[in-house]
Amino acid sequence: MSEVGAPRGKLVELLWQLKLGYSNQDNGRSIHFNTLLRDSAYRRDIIEEAASSSNAKLRQLGLSLKMLNVEGELTPSRHSSSHAEELNPDIAETLRNTKPKISAQSGSKEKKQSQLPLILGGGLVVVLALAALMLLSRSTNEITIAGALQGEHVWTADKTWLLSGVVYVESGANLTIEPGTVIKGAEGSALVVTRDANLMARGSATKPIVFTSAQPQGQREAGDWGGLVLLGNAPVNQRQAQIEGVPMSDRRGSFGGTDEKSSCGVLMYTRIEFAGYEVYANNELNGLTLGGCGQGTIVRNVQVHRSLDDGIEVFGGNVDLRNVLVTGAGDDALDWDMGWRGRAQYMLLVQYPGLGDNAIEADNLEANHNASPISEPKIYNATLLSSSSNNKYQRAMTLRRGTGGHFHNMIISGFSREAIDVKDAATVERVVDGKLNFSHVLISNIGPSGADYFPQEFGDANDDGGFDEAASFAGGVELGSNLQLAFRADQLATPDFSVSPSSAASRRGDAVPQEEFWDEGADFIGAIRPGAGAAWLQDWTAFPLN
Repeated sequence: MSEVGAPRGKLVELLWQLKLGYSNQDNGRSIHFNTLLRDSAYRRDIIEEAASSSNAKLRQLGLSLKMLNVEGELTPSRHSSSHAEELNPDIAETLRNTKPKISAQSGSKEKKQSQLPLILGGGLVVVLALAALMLLSRSTNEITIAGALQGEHVWTADKTWLLSGVVYVESGANLTIEPGTVIKGAEGSALVVTRDANLMARGSATKPIVFTSAQPQGQREAGDWGGLVLLGNAPVNQRQAQIEGVPMSDRRGSFGGTDEKSSCGVLMYTRIEFAGYEVYANNELNGLTLGGCGQGTIVRNVQVHRSLDDGIEVFGGNVDLRNVLVTGAGDDALDWDMGWRGRAQYMLLVQYPGLGDNAIEADNLEANHNASPISEPKIYNATLLSSSSNNKYQRAMTLRRGTGGHFHNMIISGFSREAIDVKDAATVERVVDGKLNFSHVLISNIGPSGADYFPQEFGDANDDGGFDEAASFAGGVELGSNLQLAFRADQLATPDFSVSPSSAASRRGDAVPQEEFWDEGADFIGAIRPGAGAAWLQDWTAFPLN
């Protein structure tokens, strides 16, 4: 019998139904399936909560799970996948992303979740913070980096740089990464650029900088390492903001301030792969995390691929994003909250079949939907794609908790549920006040029928007071557009994001603002110019499945 055999297989199936049940409540409650499988205490708490729920379906699931639940981890070993493949695609994918790995040095099984809290907490950080630990490995071409970086550092392309544990670029330090450099993250590792530190990572189209897993090619998985975190001094709407993944007691995780033009550094022509390590229950790192970064920060030509959690999460600040690609995120492709007021142009957000939730999940602040500054980014020329798979509840956009936003010249296609879902009274108020709107947005192939753009909500799911998205956004969106996109979900390793020159996207959209950041020549709709092939994606992007 496999390690996830009956009745344990039934337990896993019901836990997945419980996660989906909470997701479908549309009340912002997020259940982390990976943690349900790994963490007995977290699993017990969620089951108890469900068993006492006022929702009959959740209550029944909770009662059934109380009878089936067992102690210990429910994830199989890395090589025991036979039963996982028999589960529904969502569960099988998640199990593949949560299997313990084999240590290359000891051969013993090491569980991902157990290591990072030890690295982040207590005396080890204090010791390592005295100086960076740089160890030459067996190969002189690989250098291991651990602890805290102070002063000036240059990572050159003639060596591979291995992150061990959480590496902090301390306040006042400068880290320069040369074009073509490869940085590998071991289990439990991450790179955190703290406030008043500086990152200069300027790759090129032919020599991109690559952050990836330390596992061998063919064995890499989402969540193999933590990701890249940039923290700055720009405004956020939460006092004493602390980034996810760093203990509250460690002030190196704090971010936010009053300087809208401050800089977290430069990140150009860079790929971030197989990141998104789950630190502990309800606390994950994303592929790329931007906390309180100002307009002086440059994030341009960046791909985040196969992150276990969000691809990119922006916590407040005024940072601008340009030429951004997110592929195969395990949660949301782009997530923002805490008052992000930046600009974005040329964003391609691609969710994979049976994997991930929203292309965009947008919040102001969970604790106070009217906290100031209010999230209100300006976005031009974005394309949001999914696979039309009904195995996963995927929305293109979930807008909630008081977020604003201005969305122009966009394409939305292939999501299994709504195109745009507005939640709660504060977010509806943003629409009424003109702080949340859409213009020249083309939408096609949504929901089971292909035309379920804005399904009506009933009962507990009606969390917006009867707000009618279809009517409210009718002047800014076109439904059933003839998009003529080349993208196919069965070609993920070699995707084609080109758009036919005869596509509806070739129409002239809204004029792009005349400011230095914007490409004012974008006289089309979506992230890719129709008839231009791969356009800005050429040469530096990659799509490895493992």
